[in-house]
Amino acid sequence: MKQKAVSVFIIFAMCSIAFSGCTETFASNQPPEISLKVSPSGVIKAEETITFDASATIDRDGDNLIFLWDFDDSDGIQREESGSEVTWEYNLEGTYIVTLTVEDGQFSQTKTIEIEIIPKDSIRPEADAGSRMGVDDCDGEETSDSSREFYLYFICEEKENNDREIDATTDVVLDGSASTHDDPSHYLSKYEWDLDVNIDADGDGDSSNDVDATGETYTWKDLPPGKWEVQLTVTDDRGLQDSDEVTVYINYVGEWTDFTVGRNASGSDNILEFEFNTVYEDSPSVNKVKRIDFELTYPQKDPDGSFWGDAAAGQTLDIYVYNNTKEPKDVTNTSSVTNDQRTGNSNFECDTDDDYCIFSQISGSYHVKKYYSGPWSVEIVNTEQNEADAKKFTIRITFK
Repeated sequence: MKQKAVSVFIIFAMCSIAFSGCTETFASNQPPEISLKVSPSGVIKAEETITFDASATIDRDGDNLIFLWDFDDSDGIQREESGSEVTWEYNLEGTYIVTLTVEDGQFSQTKTIEIEIIPKDSIRPEADAGSRMGVDDCDGEETSDSSREFYLYFICEEKENNDREIDATTDVVLDGSASTHDDPSHYLSKYEWDLDVNIDADGDGDSSNDVDATGETYTWKDLPPGKWEVQLTVTDDRGLQDSDEVTVYINYVGEWTDFTVGRNASGSDNILEFEFNTVYEDSPSVNKVKRIDFELTYPQKDPDGSFWGDAAAGQTLDIYVYNNTKEPKDVTNTSSVTNDQRTGNSNFECDTDDDYCIFSQISGSYHVKKYYSGPWSVEIVNTEQNEADAKKFTIRITFK
């Protein structure tokens, strides 16, 4: 009898342990987080193809998900389509309830949305997010137009020599007034702006439907140099919608003139530091900036030693560029550029009789993608024993 009791106890203990493990496994599993995007948005016309996209649904446990669609809760059919992205059409006008069920093997989550269908001969409005092209750059040259419309702005600064941080902003005017409606019996009732379609500001899983601003025109204040994908959605008095995307680019040019870099003392180089920020997409592999140029012009000979003619001390200044979100190691520098090569380039004029013109560039296609968004610094380094005078230093941050 005692032996049997011991055996029963062992079996019970093993089952308890096994059940405890199963309980822990089930308890740690999390239900799916449904994300659903419908296109077109708003009211939809009869016989118009509708795309239901739940591909951004998240399962934090990595479970395989099953997607089940019911496009009309009144017909008794609960599994009319399956898959994370499906299309559907409604032939008759009316209001329909769409139900999406997502299963992960343990949990079953549902999301419902209401779809309103209006006559198929209804006319949609036409959204036009506007543009600003063919404007003058910081050198007074007119920029070329393009087959693709966009907004282009320039921030042009003549900086004080003791102000070496780039923190300028500008206002962007978004203009949707060219949006139209070809049906004279209806009108545009709403203008809604999503100011960055790459960011899901309202957390609904759809980054393109955020309403960040409203109005036929909108003044977007205090924008730094950068690039933004913007969308305008217009809605008519019946709820029919149309959207148009456009890109906003803000380039920057800052100039510093007639400044001095202290001398190399006791073997320690003297440095002037300049700071700026770069702007990236959400993905760390994508950078919005196209390129950043650095142009430095300085006399070949120390101006203070001009009395001595050719015997005056030579000057050597170099540019070092750092990304401050990585280890403190320069991204690029000009120390290997010989004096014979310090002659500027086709876009950077140089008086080669009297001056050295040193040029450096970091580009989105190579250098910048290896680093992170945020602060960068640029140093002008004097390696000589005499103070060095510089005529001009220019930083060009180009997004378009």
